[in-house]
Amino acid sequence: MKEALGGISLFQIVVLFILLFTGIMCMTINHAKAFGVKDEIVTIIQNSEIAAYGSGSNYELDATTSKQISDHLRDAGYRITGNCPSSEWIGYDREGKKVAKDAAYCIKINDVSSAFHADLNDKCKNDKCVVTNDDFPSMVYYDVVVFYQLDIPVFKQIMNFKIYSSTKVLFG
Repeated sequence: MKEALGGISLFQIVVLFILLFTGIMCMTINHAKAFGVKDEIVTIIQNSEIAAYGSGSNYELDATTSKQISDHLRDAGYRITGNCPSSEWIGYDREGKKVAKDAAYCIKINDVSSAFHADLNDKCKNDKCVVTNDDFPSMVYYDVVVFYQLDIPVFKQIMNFKIYSSTKVLFG
């Protein structure tokens, strides 16, 4: 009887290590896939004309850029979702539609030129110099967040992680 209990304990330890090893392998694969997706999203945004010039003054992604990103997500087999870090972020699902929860990726638009213009206006007080918005191009960069997860078989999704990245500054 003593040997039977020892055999069961050893069997449970082996199963535990197999589950842990499988979970680590799944997390590594998910991380590599999310990293590649993030890099491609950044490249698509940087190469799109709408990123530099914006649609109006909000610089949101246009339908063509969203479709390119959606096509890449489908081709890569990326299915992981998560919640955007804050309300400043715009979440998109795998079809390129804006969503509030369970986004495939999130984008935050940072307008560098507005802070630049405000700084210049502060330095140009008492009519020593005049700075207009037409003197400098619009400058924006995009922050991108994608998700990956620790997914152990039988237990499913355990934890959800985020990968952050930024585009280069785009001039309009």
